[in-house]
Amino acid sequence: MNTRLMFVLLAALPSALCAQGGVMSLKECIETGIRNNLTLAESRIDMEKSRTALTQSRSRLLAVIAADFMLTDYFMKPANVTSGTLLGNDFPDEPTWQKIQSMQYAVAAGVKVSVPLYSQTILAASKVAQTLVNLSSLGYEKAVEDLTVQIGNVYYLAQASQLQQRLLDENISRMKELYAITEEMFKGGVVMETDLSRVKINMESLTAQRDRYATLYEQQLNLLRFLLDLPPETSVGVVEMAADVPAAYIGVRSEMLPELRLIAAKGELAERQAKAVRAGYLPSVMLGGQLGAVGYQEKLRHFFHTDGDTHNWFGNTYLALTVNIPIFDGNDKRLRRRQYEYDRHRAMVEYEQKRKQMDKDYGDAMRQLRHNIEVFNTQQKSYRQAVSVYEVTGEKYKEGVASMTELLQDEMRLRNAQSACVQAHCMCDMARLELLKLSGALDELTR
Repeated sequence: MNTRLMFVLLAALPSALCAQGGVMSLKECIETGIRNNLTLAESRIDMEKSRTALTQSRSRLLAVIAADFMLTDYFMKPANVTSGTLLGNDFPDEPTWQKIQSMQYAVAAGVKVSVPLYSQTILAASKVAQTLVNLSSLGYEKAVEDLTVQIGNVYYLAQASQLQQRLLDENISRMKELYAITEEMFKGGVVMETDLSRVKINMESLTAQRDRYATLYEQQLNLLRFLLDLPPETSVGVVEMAADVPAAYIGVRSEMLPELRLIAAKGELAERQAKAVRAGYLPSVMLGGQLGAVGYQEKLRHFFHTDGDTHNWFGNTYLALTVNIPIFDGNDKRLRRRQYEYDRHRAMVEYEQKRKQMDKDYGDAMRQLRHNIEVFNTQQKSYRQAVSVYEVTGEKYKEGVASMTELLQDEMRLRNAQSACVQAHCMCDMARLELLKLSGALDELTR
């Protein structure tokens, strides 16, 4: 029983160490970045803001109810002047002008209601707001796409740096073995001290290269933490680079990419803005009404203590239909509409230019991927050959047939082939990432 328990613990140990080391797959990195990235958080705020603006625009179609109260104290009482004839039969046929003066205080109170019955301007503004919502959503999609590509590129570069470190560790270990062999041969008088110095210098050079890649790897991990919005002290690592490169992606360039739809939405926005300006030429109809009263008193206290003689309150209630007909606005609408037409034509040109640019980028990425795959396969063969040549030269060196110079040259060719393989693999991954982006298939990375 104890033996079985020990076996289970040993089997679980590698995964536990991996989790402690913070190793994250590319899928986990992309999901974490989409969840935490501050740039995407800003885009989400913009989306909510545009949705609120749409709701605000639509609310202009609702009724508006307002209550008002006004107390007026006339320092100079207003007066109306009229003829006596208008005042009734108590005045002579040849009246003099009569002056009717208001009281000292006036109070007006009531409730007003206004409802737009017909307004193309409000409807057009709502459509403009809806287009702005679509623009913000497309902006968020594009931000997600850009972040995914950034995370993928940094992840692939970190994988390459990590693999370069491991290969250099193997080279350093191999060079240490060679140094030990050369040292024994030097003690036996078989080789000169110069050969021992060459091995030592080569080993120091490999150590410096290894340190450079270690620094580069940490910088790439820091950039990855920044993109994922993780604290600097968070332990992050990447999965080891796969042994084989992905097959060439065969597909077509998508017409539904966020960049293209964003440009098309800008053109749609300009068109709807022009329609909103044209709607300003149409009449608008508003239904309004008020329920209230107006009171007049010579003394303020009479408003609170009234009797039949001082009860001077009069109804102030009405229902009105208002028609607003625009006639001339100094060519303001015509010039604004012309500007929006220019914006729409510019968006059409930009869309066509962007589409052709993406066609070119897709073709270049496809050719680049196929070329890098060929380079990787070639360098892989060269690497296997370099390993065989180095092993043969090493045996000859031990036998005293080959020189140290030949052995170090073969070791350098081996390292160059290693580095070229890793570089070609990384370039294949990045070209495939570009193809996935242009074909609208970046979601494959998170499946």
